[in-house]
Amino acid sequence: MQRNVQDFIDDVTAEKITQASLTGAYAQLATKVKPWLAKLLAAIKADQLVQVTLTAKHEPAISFRLETSVINLPLANLTEIGKVTAADDTMPINVYMIAESEALPSGLRIDELGTADDVLADQANAEKLLTDWLTAQTDRLDQITAAEA
Repeated sequence: MQRNVQDFIDDVTAEKITQASLTGAYAQLATKVKPWLAKLLAAIKADQLVQVTLTAKHEPAISFRLETSVINLPLANLTEIGKVTAADDTMPINVYMIAESEALPSGLRIDELGTADDVLADQANAEKLLTDWLTAQTDRLDQITAAEA
């Protein structure tokens, strides 16, 4: 899956992006990985850009997203994406795992899950990587919250 950078920016600006969300109990977020990933994969199979959010009630608030993008910046940072890429380039679409919470040191954590094609080709590995990443993020948030208590 690839996109011309300008077409990518135009599609995100025009909200030509599949969006979905799931909610789960904070202590059991790992059980939501399979349906979370399935929503992402369905859009990738249809050659669509996608953003899938996983939320849980927690204090401090935290949300997790899977997003397809040309670089490791959230889709909300579209202006910056345009500044650091060449509009005429065609780039692979990658899948990024994003955690957002005021409790995190920068408020944001973003990691690459893989190219959209690789995630689609090896869904079992993607599920394992995503589960491990999600667990690491919730463990990190728990440590931060415990240290502040």
